[in-house]
Amino acid sequence: MSPLPFLILLLISLPFQVISQNHSTADEHTILLKLKQQLGNPPSLQSWNSTSSPCDWPEIVCTGNSVTEILLPSKNITQKIPATICDLKNLTTLDLGDNFISGEFPRQLYNCTKLQVLNLSLNHFVGPIPDDIDRISGLRFLRLGYNNFSGDIPPAIGRLSELQQLNLYGNEFNGTFPVEIGNLSNLQALGLTYNDKFVPAKIPVEFCKLKNLRTLHFGETNLIGEIPDCLNNLSSLEFLDLSRNHLEGKIPSWVFTLKNLTILYLYSNRLSGKIPETVETLNLVEIDLSENNLTGSLPKDFGKLQNLKLLHLFSNQLTGVLPQELGLHSKLEHIAGARMCHEVGMDINEGSKRSVNLTQLVQKGKVVAAVNSPSKKAKDGARLFFDKRIVWSKAESGDDNVETVLYVLTLGLSLGKRWSVERK
Repeated sequence: MSPLPFLILLLISLPFQVISQNHSTADEHTILLKLKQQLGNPPSLQSWNSTSSPCDWPEIVCTGNSVTEILLPSKNITQKIPATICDLKNLTTLDLGDNFISGEFPRQLYNCTKLQVLNLSLNHFVGPIPDDIDRISGLRFLRLGYNNFSGDIPPAIGRLSELQQLNLYGNEFNGTFPVEIGNLSNLQALGLTYNDKFVPAKIPVEFCKLKNLRTLHFGETNLIGEIPDCLNNLSSLEFLDLSRNHLEGKIPSWVFTLKNLTILYLYSNRLSGKIPETVETLNLVEIDLSENNLTGSLPKDFGKLQNLKLLHLFSNQLTGVLPQELGLHSKLEHIAGARMCHEVGMDINEGSKRSVNLTQLVQKGKVVAAVNSPSKKAKDGARLFFDKRIVWSKAESGDDNVETVLYVLTLGLSLGKRWSVERK
C-alpha cells in the first residue's frame, strides 16, 4: 500500500476515536453521579457535579481520559457498595478504607474485571471471606484489616497469583489460616496480626516458599510450636513480628543472619535458651525479645548494631552486662533491660559504668528529676518507663542543655522498687 491511502485512512479514523473517547468519558460521568446518589450523596463528595469533568475531582484518578481509580477513604460512607461501580470498565483501584460500610464481603466487585487494588479496611464487614474470592483474579493489593470477618481464611486467597500485599489484621477469624498462602510467589507483605481467635496452629512450612516477602506481621495469632528453620529462606525479609504468641524452643540462629532485617519482634512468647551468639543483621533498628524465658548473657556481637535504636530484653532470665559498644552508638534511644541478676536486678550502678559508655549516652546530660511514682513525670518532660525496665530515654525538653536522661530502675526482691539516678 502506498503512503497516501494510509494517511487518508488515518485522518478519517481520528474523529471517530475522539468521539469514542468523549462518549466513554460522558458515560463514566453518568455512572459516577449515579454512584454518588447510591452512596447517599455524602457531603464529602460535593465536588462530584454535572458541570465538571470526573478527572478533575480529587477522589478520581484518570488514565487516558478514563476513570481508573476511586479513592474514598474516611468519607463517612455508610451505604453498601453498589454494583454500579463495576460499570467503570477500566477501574483498577478502589479505596473505601476507614468508613462505616457493613454487611458481608461485596461479591458484586467480582464484575470489576481489571481491579488490582482493593482497600476495605477499617469498616464493619462481617461473615466469612468468600471461598471464591479468587474470581477477582488480578488483585495485587488486598486490604481487609480491622473489620469483623470471621470463620476461616479461605484457601482461594492462595490462588490470587498476582497478590503482592495481603492485610487481614484485626478481624474475628475463629478458624484457620490456609497453607495455600505459601503459593503467593509475588507476595511482599503479609499481615495477620491481632487475630487471637485463630485455632492454635504452627507456622506452616509452606510459608517458607515466600521468598519475596519483606514484611511478616504474625503477632497475636495463637501460634504454637517452634519457629521453623526453613524461614531462613525468606532472605528479603525486613520486618518480622511473631510477638504475643505461644512459640517455644530456642531463637533460631538464622534470625540474626537475615541481611535485610530491620525490625525483629519476638516478645511475649515462651522462647528459651540463649540468644544466638553470631549477629550478621547489621541493619537492625529495633529488637524486642522481652517477656520470654531467655537465659545467658547478651552476645558481644550486639555491639556491632550501629543502627540500633531500640532494644527490649526485660522479663527474661538474662545475666551479665550490656556490651560496651552499645554505649558508643549515637542512634540508640531506648534500652529496656531484663532483670539481669536473681537478687537485685542488673548491677547497673557499677556494671553500667563498665559496660555502657555514659559519656556517650549522657553527652551534655544532667539529671532532670528523680521520681518514685509511676504516675508522675520528671520535670521538663522527660519520659519515664516502668514495668521492670532499665531505660535510657531522650528528654522531651526544649532545654538545649538536657539531651539525654538516664533513669535506672533496680528491682530488689526484698527492697521493692526504688529509683537511682546516674549523673555524667
